[in-house]
Amino acid sequence: MTFLSMGTSLNFGFQPVSNRFYLVDSDRLSPKFPLSVGVDSKTGLIKLEKLFPVEELKPRHDWLTCFEPEDHLDELVENLIKLPNINNDAVIGAYSFKDDSTIERLNDKGYNNTWRIDPKSDLSVDKFANVETYQQVFTKKKAKIIKERYGAADLLLVRHVIEHAYDISEFVEAISLLVKPNGYIVWELPSCEKYLVNGDCTMVWEEHIHYFTKFTFREFLRGEGFFIDSLNVIPYPLEDCIVAITRKEYNENKGIASDRKGVDIEIERAKTYIELLSGNKISIPFKLEEIHNKYGNIAIFGAGHFSVAFISILGIEHLIDFVIDDNLNKKGRKLPAGGIPIVGSDALYKNNLKVCLLGLNPQSHNKVISNHKIFVENGGIFVSIFPGTDRYFEDVL
Repeated sequence: MTFLSMGTSLNFGFQPVSNRFYLVDSDRLSPKFPLSVGVDSKTGLIKLEKLFPVEELKPRHDWLTCFEPEDHLDELVENLIKLPNINNDAVIGAYSFKDDSTIERLNDKGYNNTWRIDPKSDLSVDKFANVETYQQVFTKKKAKIIKERYGAADLLLVRHVIEHAYDISEFVEAISLLVKPNGYIVWELPSCEKYLVNGDCTMVWEEHIHYFTKFTFREFLRGEGFFIDSLNVIPYPLEDCIVAITRKEYNENKGIASDRKGVDIEIERAKTYIELLSGNKISIPFKLEEIHNKYGNIAIFGAGHFSVAFISILGIEHLIDFVIDDNLNKKGRKLPAGGIPIVGSDALYKNNLKVCLLGLNPQSHNKVISNHKIFVENGGIFVSIFPGTDRYFEDVL
């Protein structure tokens, strides 16, 4: 697989759907789709240029789950209940299941006038629905019906969703209809800045359409007519978390960037990312080939979208012998990238394995290593696939 790099865009060729695990080889005929990223010259925002058909992203398995960072939620809730007009009688709404943990914290503090969009009754989607499925049916007309059903919100939570939006302006307009005039919308989303600095290919995922930095999200909000009460970046080991508290206001300059110099800086940063990633496409397979020749089999721990991107985008299917994951629903299946078998962690102690790449979020790395001390004591080596993190394999091996 070859990269095509043209300054402000990067073509990754045809890529599999990351959540399409399969059992038999015939399922490998599942379609692949073109994947590329580019940078908007007007805003500096990095985004996918070609989108997978949304129906293809719908999970085929009800056991697929997603986990968003939560270490900052207690402090966030404390800040939310201090906002003007947010008292115990305030109506607090939520867009999706990703907001449940925040709602629970608010309920624990006595803020019980809460509601959350129900996928079945409000959006008429089934148990396999994900946020892409939600957005396919969440229109401005539907938003008005939901507001009538539950009441306009004084504060609305929209957590780790906007980066998935196929039509982002349409989505924001529909979301805005759910709040009272001058009501708050709390946005939360991943920051891509660490990925950019390190040329990390695992940033790119068919389910994330937009890759925001603090600057580009601030400019986006202003362009969409929001007053920003606060916008903070919460540090995490891999991707930091952007949290913005906003209110809708009239803005006659909607869609116009207010900081051209800042946009130019973002464009240059995107170009640098593309250059770094193009270089990593060459250096990483070369390094893994050396490791394979020296140590033998290579495994990767974690059968998620990070591992799929790392393997498929870099074209290293032939260098990864198996994927380790103790999720009983994944064991015995094959990874969408290259059909690599998924096995349990007992495989760490077989086949004279010496090197295991960690494809899980770095927050889980220490737990994995602690759970498998014997592997390390026997000479095994755990290393990370994420550049810029502890134990990055090119720095260790």
